[in-house]
Amino acid sequence: MTLTQLRYVTAIAKYGSISLAARQLFVTQPSMTTALQDLEKEIGRELFIRNSRGVQLTEEGLKFLGHAKQILRQMEMLEDRYLH
Repeated sequence: MTLTQLRYVTAIAKYGSISLAARQLFVTQPSMTTALQDLEKEIGRELFIRNSRGVQLTEEGLKFLGHAKQILRQMEMLEDRYLH
C-alpha cells in the first residue's frame, strides 16, 4: 500500500470516476486502474463497485476512505512542519 494509491482512492471517491480522477491528477486512466486493482488485491477487498456510469464506494471502501484521508492529512501535517 502506497501514499499514491491512497491519493488515487480519495480522488476516485471524490469524482466518482476513475477516468475523471486520473485527469485531475494528471495520470493515465490505465495506470490509475492498475494501481487500484493492485491495492484491492493486496488488501483482499473490493473498494469500488464499477458500472457504466462510474464507480461507487462499497461499504468496505467507505471505511477504507476514512482511514486513507486520515493518513493523508497526517502526511500533509508532517510535510508542512518539516518541509516548508
